[in-house]
Amino acid sequence: MKSNFEVKEYEFNNSALNNINQKYINWPVVYLISSNNKVYIGETSNIKSRMKQHLNNPDRKFLKIINIIFDEKFNKSAILDIEQSLIRMFYADSRFDSNKGILNKNNGQSSKHNYYQREMYLNKLEDIWKKLQQKKLAKKSYNSIINSDIYKYSPFTSLTNEQQDIMCKIINNILDCLEGKTTNKTSIITGLAGTGKTILAINLIYTIVNADFSNIDTFKEGEDIEIEILSEYDKTIHRLRKYILRNEKIKIGFVVPMTSLRKTLKTVFISIDRKNLRNIVIAPGDVTKDDYDVIICDEAHRLAQYKNIANMGYFRKKCEELGIDENTATQLDWINMNSKYKVLFYDGNQTIKGSDISKDKMDKLIEENSDKCYSLTTQLRCKSGELFLDSIDKLFKCSLKNKIESSKDFEIKVFDDPNEMIDKIKELDKKIGLCRNVAGYDWEWKSKDKPIEEIRKKDLYDFDFKGKKYIWNHTRNGWILSSNAVNEIGCVHTVQGYDLNYVGVIIGPDLSYNKEKNKIEVHIDKLKDKNVKKGTDEKTVQEYIINTYKVLLERGIKGCYIYACDESMQEYLKGHIETYNPDKK
Repeated sequence: MKSNFEVKEYEFNNSALNNINQKYINWPVVYLISSNNKVYIGETSNIKSRMKQHLNNPDRKFLKIINIIFDEKFNKSAILDIEQSLIRMFYADSRFDSNKGILNKNNGQSSKHNYYQREMYLNKLEDIWKKLQQKKLAKKSYNSIINSDIYKYSPFTSLTNEQQDIMCKIINNILDCLEGKTTNKTSIITGLAGTGKTILAINLIYTIVNADFSNIDTFKEGEDIEIEILSEYDKTIHRLRKYILRNEKIKIGFVVPMTSLRKTLKTVFISIDRKNLRNIVIAPGDVTKDDYDVIICDEAHRLAQYKNIANMGYFRKKCEELGIDENTATQLDWINMNSKYKVLFYDGNQTIKGSDISKDKMDKLIEENSDKCYSLTTQLRCKSGELFLDSIDKLFKCSLKNKIESSKDFEIKVFDDPNEMIDKIKELDKKIGLCRNVAGYDWEWKSKDKPIEEIRKKDLYDFDFKGKKYIWNHTRNGWILSSNAVNEIGCVHTVQGYDLNYVGVIIGPDLSYNKEKNKIEVHIDKLKDKNVKKGTDEKTVQEYIINTYKVLLERGIKGCYIYACDESMQEYLKGHIETYNPDKK
């Protein structure tokens, strides 16, 4: 579809006001005001009036050029959406310094909503971005931007109405606790993979830390405003700013149990705002070094207990410091003892190993805090929505009645040849980026910590499919965006918490299908990860293995390819999912 838009450049000064094309003046437009090293992105339905305001703003009047993006089909919803997307993209680009060069300090549109032909408007973004590249306002390619961690985990991602409603409730819960209006210390947000838990956590943190840059940033202590006319979001922000002005900044820690994801989010936070967000992302053990007003914990199902944990000495030492019994304590206890309030993002279906906090403990906590427990239900990652996740769940329970069909937005196929699937993922990665192959833990990690030269010389490959050989992820942190990732096979620890455009999943021999019993059977003797099995009963290990495959299968935004090593499992999958045919277009 052709994008009928235009980008017109003017000098940014009072004399240029009279030169603006008449059709732009009382029409919804998006604009960029820039100098050599600074940019401001905005939207308006009255460009002349808005320019005058900017020219009178001491923080912006020094800018030199304004570029107006016009389309005769633009409406208010569309320009809000495009403005927000461009803010997010410029923070992920390197043309303007994200800490000093981008002058926007709010996320544009406060909540994401559907509107007529929304997809059509968003499809214009790639062409708009290319035009901005031509004008030297943008540097990186469109695909590299939207596939980057800084874009995906941006605090400038507009929340859905569901997410924003939950965020308002959590902020009010926090303030009730800090103001002594309640003794409740916990909010819990549950949601399946891809429902936006991490994005909500990031937005929540950014909103609290940067409350001074909210939509009501003119508020001063003692000011009388008509609070009843504000939206629920603005009422919440108003209350938050009022608390901060009367007290002080709220001290936040963002606990991320998984090392790789923690490293990624640290990089994102520093890139976005190194002044206010630099030291917020922490490991569970770091909470004992300070006292926090609020601890926000992402992936809380990965908090550890003293069982099968890699570093038992460190865990024991932390428990000794706090005066608690390491045999019964969990990292959640560390958070409890060092925060006034905690916010936990949790999905019990993503518990994958024995060291993870037990589901029973979390279920009890949810029951105790049922009035402060909220559920995210809208599928934001997978283009096929909630139906795909529900179908995958039924597939493993052997209760799926219909086939899982591909759609125009999401492709799912079973491959008969693992090498063909791996090559297909590589081909897609060249086209759109961020496509990876992953597998269950059924292969020894012979290549672990070995240089590539030694792997080749000593034939230390981890996988051998019909003579074609591959290795596990060569790095454990930041694997997805590492230089050779598309040529390697990732594990669950490298992808949990991330998303991919396409994912190719190799189901190992640990799963087979018993046709007579209509049951998927789990063979824990095939599992090579000893830490998952050690000290854990067989039934629980089987649950961990199934959860691992669900996590892997649910990574794809645009598609999921599958190959099963066991013949019975492969035939079961082919009975419920279309087989890939390279000749079929």
